[in-house]
Amino acid sequence: MFPLSALTYVKLAAGALILLGSIWFGWHLRDVDFQSYKAKQAIETQKLQEAHQASADRIESEKNAQIRDINTKLVDAISELRSRPSRAQATGTGSCGTGATLYADDAEFLVREAARADIIRTGLAACYDQYDALNK
Repeated sequence: MFPLSALTYVKLAAGALILLGSIWFGWHLRDVDFQSYKAKQAIETQKLQEAHQASADRIESEKNAQIRDINTKLVDAISELRSRPSRAQATGTGSCGTGATLYADDAEFLVREAARADIIRTGLAACYDQYDALNK
């Protein structure tokens, strides 16, 4: 019924078990190596992310300090402009090429626009700084 002896079948089964065990053991070693590699990469990525976040936080705080300074200067400039006559109170033409004769309304508009431009410029500089910090 069986063309080979029982000992031959036992030897073939033992060989197949050894072969399958070797394959599993090799796979297991590679899996352990890969898991340790992934763990190292996760740690390095976390450190890099923390460094980038610290840099971004520093840049953001510097930007916010500059914006607070701009807003403080804006409030000071607008309070100084309150002493100027408004357009409704003016009677003369006052055609002059300097800003000294601007009406309070016009001067306040221009000061606010300049402050708005400075805030945008500060935000853009912070954006460039953060981008450059990521590319180091």
